[in-house]
Amino acid sequence: MAVPSIGDPGSLSPLPLALHRGLTAVAFFGFLSFLASTALFLRLTYKLVLQHHKTHTRANQFLLLITNLIFADIQQSIAFLLNAQWLRSNAINVGTPTCWAQGWFVSTGDLSSGLFTFAIAVHSYADIVHDFRLGYKTFLATIAGLWTFNYVLALVGPVMHPKDYYVRAGAWCWINLKYKDERLWLHYFWILIAEFGSVIIYTLIFLILRRRVKEAFYTTSSTALRAKSAAKLIIAYPVVYVVCTLPLVTARLTTMAGGTVTYTTLCAAAAMITSNGWLDVLLYTLTRQGLIFGDDLPPENAGVIETFRIRPDDAFGTVTTIEAGGPATGGVRARRHGRLNSKGMLGSRAGSQENLFDAKGGLVGLQHGVKAETVVNVRSERAVGIPMGRLSGRGSDSEIGKEEGRRKVSEEI
Repeated sequence: MAVPSIGDPGSLSPLPLALHRGLTAVAFFGFLSFLASTALFLRLTYKLVLQHHKTHTRANQFLLLITNLIFADIQQSIAFLLNAQWLRSNAINVGTPTCWAQGWFVSTGDLSSGLFTFAIAVHSYADIVHDFRLGYKTFLATIAGLWTFNYVLALVGPVMHPKDYYVRAGAWCWINLKYKDERLWLHYFWILIAEFGSVIIYTLIFLILRRRVKEAFYTTSSTALRAKSAAKLIIAYPVVYVVCTLPLVTARLTTMAGGTVTYTTLCAAAAMITSNGWLDVLLYTLTRQGLIFGDDLPPENAGVIETFRIRPDDAFGTVTTIEAGGPATGGVRARRHGRLNSKGMLGSRAGSQENLFDAKGGLVGLQHGVKAETVVNVRSERAVGIPMGRLSGRGSDSEIGKEEGRRKVSEEI
């Protein structure tokens, strides 16, 4: 009995030695990505639910995009984790529920991972470069639209070809090679847009951030430090995605063009693409430790740069400098720095200034000559309206208004 060729869409039994070894590696990395992605997804979901329960606030947009990307990675990892069934039975059996499920998760997982990688790139560019974020309802509608688009594209093929759409496609089950147009226009066209689009967008962000850091565009030390970190780290995101996905895309396009690839080549490419999950988890964990392991989550209006908190205990916040004088000299003014926008300012790119006089023109709680710098650590309880009066001094127990000169106060709300 002749052994089916690599391009044969029929079942394959027993597995060739090279394919058996290759699928073992693919299943291992698929399992690793599934565990890592599921753990991070559950942690982020728990923190989002807990935040909403405690504060009844809306979730940060960037955090929601990351959560959706990790959910996409879970689906992608399931696709390649299912290769364990072929190893167990020492055969790839076409026409079984496992074969159909694998083809489905390859289609939905790969595409959704690309869509949300590209969405994060676009969101980051709009936020960092133009200080722009979608309205919350529009943002949620966009997420729903991306998932709808993903599943509609995945459904078109099986509806058009219900009997033989998902078959053996070399080393595992996927779209039948004879449906080349469906492979291209329902899958690879969009993945290629996500790949090269993300590279272009992140390159622009990197160049703009580097220029702004050199020009001292950011007016607070904490925001400037995060911008420097972002400029160094942000280029890693498209690199990881392209390195993981491009080998398999290249291999599949080669077969569609009439070329041949080996089982070893396919399995090596599959091991790379299914590693996208655990590498995403590793990347976001290393560059957003505060986001993943911190006690608080960024508020709804926090910008992308603010999420670059390297230390878990580095709270989201602002710095407010309060200077006291008389009405003739402008009175008491509060200069706020560190707003969560592209320039690191509160209120606007020029910052904000507030006169601290009461209705009768008197000073509000401060004596003449006082200048205080308040470090405001914004935690998730902010939106519930906890009073602003809980202050703890750093290096001094003196009350504001009784100390001349300059001191720092940490205000936690």
